[in-house]
Amino acid sequence: MGSPYGTSRQNFNKVLEAYLNYVALYKLFNSGSIEGVTPFNVFYWRMTYHVRYENSENISRVV
Repeated sequence: MGSPYGTSRQNFNKVLEAYLNYVALYKLFNSGSIEGVTPFNVFYWRMTYHVRYENSENISRVV
């Protein structure tokens, strides 16, 4: 039986794609500069854990 969220690699690829889109948009709004862009490790943490568990109601649905 597979995970409802897909494999870890599939999740990583989705987060990576979202990050690359974020960086491209950030550059667009900052005249091509990426100074101050959120590092990937922080972005990944927020997209996979922080957003998922920040609301206590979400925890009961996931566990």
